Amino acid sequence: MTFDTIGIITKRSDPKALKATEDLTTWLQRRGHTVTVTEEVGRAANVTDRTVTRPQEEIAHGQDLMIVIGGDGTFIAAARIIDAHSTPLLGINRGRLGFLTEIPTDTMFADLEDVLAGRYRIEDRMMLSVSVVRDGNVIYRRRALNDAVVHIGALARMLEFVVAIDDQFVFRSRADGLIVATPTGSTAYALSAGGPIMHPALDAILLVPVCPHTLTNRPIAVPGDGCVEINVMPQDVSQLLTLDGQQGCSLQEEDRILIRRSVHSLKVLHSPNKNHYDVLRRKLSWGEIPENDIPPLGQPIRK
Repeated sequence: MTFDTIGIITKRSDPKALKATEDLTTWLQRRGHTVTVTEEVGRAANVTDRTVTRPQEEIAHGQDLMIVIGGDGTFIAAARIIDAHSTPLLGINRGRLGFLTEIPTDTMFADLEDVLAGRYRIEDRMMLSVSVVRDGNVIYRRRALNDAVVHIGALARMLEFVVAIDDQFVFRSRADGLIVATPTGSTAYALSAGGPIMHPALDAILLVPVCPHTLTNRPIAVPGDGCVEINVMPQDVSQLLTLDGQQGCSLQEEDRILIRRSVHSLKVLHSPNKNHYDVLRRKLSWGEIPENDIPPLGQPIRK
């Protein structure tokens, strides 16, 4: 696969992300690539006259590769912009943690040199299709990369809900909310709520109650081809559905939330110098062993 046309989505509120965009745009154009940025970034950054600008919602059209410069939130927003396109997405980290935007800016050019030379991996990431059914009609339908969360809107009150999978009753619970996450989303809100980390290649959906009133109500992983149905019990408080922490809708009594694997997946491009376990070890400080103290495989770790 060649990447002749490359689009860049940037965290506009970060001056260092804008500067990285300027540097990357110039670097790519010197190598003969056509670069497209959003109209807002084109106005805010000092990009060359050869740089194409488009409205953000149209930037993915005709691109061979999309690059995100920002944090995981920017990456998730970019996944929504790409929508059903098969354009692969590469993340350069200008955020806090960076599970998705895994390439640091200080190795940006070296890693992209590998990618443009054909040394890369492409990974399909599951997305969720989330629908809200009211009075027999679908009144809301969106896709999510990380998670769908049902929760109370304002007061610190518990939510009561019933969960079924493939029309089979699973449990009834009272909790602060319920997270339904993809393997990608297992390192996001679900992880903070006590859920397990799942490898992104797994075909599974994760259900994580948030602060459940019954402590035996634990996270559960179910097959990825299942349909999760959530019915929220009537309460005198506002109830919300939030997708990826960025969009959502208000819920009413007797609404049914249906969550299943989307027919569309997100293609995530990785540098050959990075793998999932490297990212986890680095971001979560596993073992806190200095890199030069990591032994070859099969040898004991020095204490």
